[in-house]
Amino acid sequence: MGKSSFESALRLLAKRDYSQEEMRRKLAAQGFSPEEIEIALGILGAKNLLDDFRYAQRLAIFLAREKFLGPRRISRRIFQKGIPADLVQAAMAIAEGTFPAYERLQKLMEMKLKGKLLEEMTLREKKKLVDTLRWKGFSWEEIQEALQASGGLKEE
Repeated sequence: MGKSSFESALRLLAKRDYSQEEMRRKLAAQGFSPEEIEIALGILGAKNLLDDFRYAQRLAIFLAREKFLGPRRISRRIFQKGIPADLVQAAMAIAEGTFPAYERLQKLMEMKLKGKLLEEMTLREKKKLVDTLRWKGFSWEEIQEALQASGGLKEE
């Protein structure tokens, strides 16, 4: 007799956290039936070993603190893990409280500028900076505000 879906799930959780949807996909890929998977997920949930909100919260804080991602990018990454939208929003609120987007944006700009002043940058360099900040998940409004606060946004 092979290993159970629960044992398989525990082995996976020993390496890292998973959302319920990710765990469902992993177990399905290992050939477990939908019934076996749902039983395993139920047991894991009851034992508080699989918690989508806790997972979303940890991921949001990690992406904010370590990757300096903006709200849009963090939300999208968490949502892609199969986390329901209401839990994504709640996790985002907690991440925002621990390291606000404006502070992340300032830190990211500081890192990208490497001591250079915005006034010293060419239009092309500023565009590259803005593109990077947009790619990281910050809105144009957030970027515009940060650039103005740094004295580097003038109509050109």
